[in-house]
Amino acid sequence: VEERMAARDVDYYTRLHNLTELAVLDEHSLLSALRYRYDASLIYTNVGEILIALNPFRPLTIYGPASQLAYKHAPEGDGGGQQEVPHIYAVARRVYSDMRTVGRDQVCVISGESGAGKTESSKFLIRQIMELCRSPTYGSNGLESKIVQVNPLLEAFGNAKTVLNNNSSRFGK
Repeated sequence: VEERMAARDVDYYTRLHNLTELAVLDEHSLLSALRYRYDASLIYTNVGEILIALNPFRPLTIYGPASQLAYKHAPEGDGGGQQEVPHIYAVARRVYSDMRTVGRDQVCVISGESGAGKTESSKFLIRQIMELCRSPTYGSNGLESKIVQVNPLLEAFGNAKTVLNNNSSRFGK
């Protein structure tokens, strides 16, 4: 019986991409859902508009050109309850689309502990936004060259010394 319940939980949590839809939204249920999803190699999970990314500490195949293309053209759900699979590329598309639609700057906050993958997440986000800049759907507006110019600034923040970690050693790598 326990094995059937565990299999049912795994199936439930791997299909549940937005944890705001949990029946009980407390620390235990959030952490359990994240654990089930992580064990199923689903490192991205939405909680409302927030994307939670868990560092897999291994290379994944979810960042290649096929994924970039899929998220570039994917709808944000079909209105019939179908949830988009959470991904940093979906965030990039939403931010870029909102920026063009609203005509105002957008902000993405990437936060986490040392070694959590913030720099890698930033790189994936920027790479997808640059891909969207090249898209005939969104049109090129010179944003790609602006992003390339700002990238050294991003790297400088990624190399900054903090109270918990002296990342200045990254300059030597």
